[in-house]
Amino acid sequence: MRRLVLALTALAGMLGGCTMPMTGASVSPVSTPTPTPSPSVTPTPAPAPTLVNGRIIVSNLDDNGAAVVAGILYPPSGGVCGANGKYDTCPVTDGLAQRLDSNPLGHAEPLCRCQNTYQSATITTEPLPPGNPGAIAHVVLDFGGGTTVQLDVTVIRAPGGWFASDTSCTGQDPQVTSIYAATPPACG
Repeated sequence: MRRLVLALTALAGMLGGCTMPMTGASVSPVSTPTPTPSPSVTPTPAPAPTLVNGRIIVSNLDDNGAAVVAGILYPPSGGVCGANGKYDTCPVTDGLAQRLDSNPLGHAEPLCRCQNTYQSATITTEPLPPGNPGAIAHVVLDFGGGTTVQLDVTVIRAPGGWFASDTSCTGQDPQVTSIYAATPPACG
């Protein structure tokens, strides 16, 4: 019997040192290591357009360059770039600047092909076909009262930056409506 008492006492001592989760005794939480966040790559912002030798240059590092060029040519409300009759400061190719300077429409401002000031401009872009570095900027100029002018601006991505190289009327034959056509039409 004495052995039984000693065995039960030893068993009680061993069990007394343990905690039972169901008895309300506190249980220390098991710590798990917190994963170290991996470093994220912060995208490098595209350089802002700059003035180089009197011309606005949109960096060719800007993947959204076609929209930026179109936004400079057709600001959100009224007055296109170069509306003073000189387009050499605008982000356009030398050939387009010369063509616009010659005022091929005579009766209308050649960049917007309009006579009045528009109230708003909406710009969307789509890439040129593969192998052609650049995009088409679709520009909708709203004059109010349901009157709009819709233009397509071909914008090329060259080593020196993004430059508009041609304009034409959206949804019409681009060769016939090109600003380089013998008599470019209005796009209204």
